[in-house]
Amino acid sequence: MVEVVKKLEEFEEEVVKKFQDTRRMINSLDFDVHWYRRAFHAFGASLLFYYMLPDLDWINLLKFWVPPAIVVIAVVLEILRLKGKVSSDHFFGLRMYEKERVGSYVFFAVAILILLRFFPQPIAIPCILCACLSDPIMGEVRHRFEMKYVYIFGFLVCMLFFSVAWYKADVRLLLLASFVGAFGAVIGETKKFWWLDDDFMIQMLPAILLGIIWIALPYIGFGDPGNSLDIIYPGIWPW
Repeated sequence: MVEVVKKLEEFEEEVVKKFQDTRRMINSLDFDVHWYRRAFHAFGASLLFYYMLPDLDWINLLKFWVPPAIVVIAVVLEILRLKGKVSSDHFFGLRMYEKERVGSYVFFAVAILILLRFFPQPIAIPCILCACLSDPIMGEVRHRFEMKYVYIFGFLVCMLFFSVAWYKADVRLLLLASFVGAFGAVIGETKKFWWLDDDFMIQMLPAILLGIIWIALPYIGFGDPGNSLDIIYPGIWPW
């Protein structure tokens, strides 16, 4: 009887040890995925090098075709993944809820493409930076503090990006654009939809709001925005 009890205790200790080892492995994997997603977001800011490329015909041709080609490839891969043709195991960093819906990286890429292609630089740049830098910052704040601090920190960081992008504008316009842009970015990040990722909303919601303001500027007494803002590459649309 004593031997049986001893063996049971040894078995219990072994099970506990294996459970602890497994838990450490899972925590390590979660940690890796967590920081992988953060790094992926931050790396997106390097795409702003797009605006630094020289104005040459062959480079402009690449600027026109390469970004949509990358997005098309991402969309095709995502379709294959959702249809089961490609295993989700090959897509490191996917969250559990993304197993059955379009991955956030596709929303991220589509939003950046729309901003680069159709929006003027003072709108596109801060919106992209909000997704690349403000999003991870808000995520870290969310893990450590109450939700109200997420709104506060997120709003201040986003407002900084918009104020820098619009620093040459009239002070009233700078404050308006910074407030509206930051408000749209924070709402886009914190308002969750299963079918529409926040990586898309944090970029497109402030862009749409500022796009409306941009179009309305001549009618509300600010004149042509192109005369007061330094635009390197305004986008396809002449607004």
